[in-house]
Amino acid sequence: MGLAATTVKHVLLLLNFVFSVLGLALIGFGIFFLISAAENAVSIGENVAGGLIIGLGVVILIIAIFGCLAAIHEAPVRLLIYVGAVVLLILSQLLFLSMASHGTKDGISGSINEGFERLWEAERNESGALAYYENWLQCCGVNSHEDYWIIHHAIPSSCCLEKNCADKSRVYEAGCKAKFVEYLDDKLLVFKIVCWLLIVGEVVGAVFGWMLYSSVKNQSRRNNAVWM
Repeated sequence: MGLAATTVKHVLLLLNFVFSVLGLALIGFGIFFLISAAENAVSIGENVAGGLIIGLGVVILIIAIFGCLAAIHEAPVRLLIYVGAVVLLILSQLLFLSMASHGTKDGISGSINEGFERLWEAERNESGALAYYENWLQCCGVNSHEDYWIIHHAIPSSCCLEKNCADKSRVYEAGCKAKFVEYLDDKLLVFKIVCWLLIVGEVVGAVFGWMLYSSVKNQSRRNNAVWM
């Protein structure tokens, strides 16, 4: 093989090594999401996001290892499979990014809505179910402090700055669902950045994979022509 093909092979190996590292980083980040979700009283979206991120990280890791082996052995069929897998992976990541961008609005909103509905039902039956989120996120009720007025409950101290509700100006205005969506969006920002870096790299990887595949096929044809 010529120098150009060798260079392509080395670049492809380097790219897949980087993909492996980023895939492991995504797996670690997804585990962090699941650990955070374990602290919640009910599931409100973090476990869904964590599971999706871990799944994506595992797929990226598998494809990267497969790509390295295909490049090392210069196997045309494996290289072709690798290119196809990378293209599908890019499309999947674009879908994931779309879910993360609307996020928490369209992507995983079902889990968030269901979780806060369960929390509010528990709050109606026994005061204090939302206290953890109200203290943590500095929020009040699911949608706003008016939620408590609707069910004729006094605004709890967890809804107020320094737990002092004597002054209405100290009552948190924002609802806990909106504050949690904001918190989750901030955490997903890291995922979005890593995903875009991966997509750019994977486009390059697919191109180099195709170049190596074409080079191997051309070399095979030349060898066959010599024998003929």
